Amino acid sequence: MSSNTENWKNYCVTLIFFIINAAAYILYVVVGEEIYDIGCLSANAVIGKGEFYRLLTCTFLHADMAHIVGNMLFAVGLGEMLEREIGHWRFAALYLFSGLGGSLFSLTYMVMSVQTYRSVGASGAISGLIGALLALVLANNGRYGNISLTRIIIGICYMIYTGIQSTTTDNAAHIGGLICGFLIMLVMHFVRTGRIER
Repeated sequence: MSSNTENWKNYCVTLIFFIINAAAYILYVVVGEEIYDIGCLSANAVIGKGEFYRLLTCTFLHADMAHIVGNMLFAVGLGEMLEREIGHWRFAALYLFSGLGGSLFSLTYMVMSVQTYRSVGASGAISGLIGALLALVLANNGRYGNISLTRIIIGICYMIYTGIQSTTTDNAAHIGGLICGFLIMLVMHFVRTGRIER
């Protein structure tokens, strides 16, 4: 019992983010679409009304059960790999800033393409975790744990491809989160080691 407790202490931030996402979805089930009206990413609301908080709240909302289950499986799996490696506070910053970066990319795409869709989901933050793993793989001579450079590049290409093929996927958030997570992890790695290893 104590062993399991100690184990979860290594991933407490991952668990907190999981609980927040789950609670937000339960709130949606209870309250209904009003929660999306308040918290989703919308160009009209963010730019027109100055509701910048939506850049973050949208990352904790999900469209349906399949959406949240899929995202949380990735979030927990990636969190288990990364949180112990970089620490709780760095992992929290990585997740949140990747989510914000994904939202900003999505918002920019909405404006440039003159589209008015609404976006929700943690996939921008999760893509940031994938980008962070790519940075770690590159910084450790092409392999991090059992993850090789080839494997993660194939995974990223598949993620982007399926996003492009889907009419309901916010691929801009995926790409934005991926780039932000990659850059954030490179900076973290440089700060910790004093150099970028090749």
